[in-house]
Amino acid sequence: MMPGRTLRKTAPPAAPSEREVVAECALELRRIGDKWNLRQKILNLLTKLFCPET
Repeated sequence: MMPGRTLRKTAPPAAPSEREVVAECALELRRIGDKWNLRQKILNLLTKLFCPET
């Protein structure tokens, strides 16, 4: 160890706060919603292409 330097104690990994957990959950739900929305848009497009209304 170099003189004049102090050792830093490594902090144990902090448990995620409730706010962080809620934010992560909201982000995941948003991603799921975006995927479902894209899927629905693709299905609507295919329906328009293959089942034209008369």
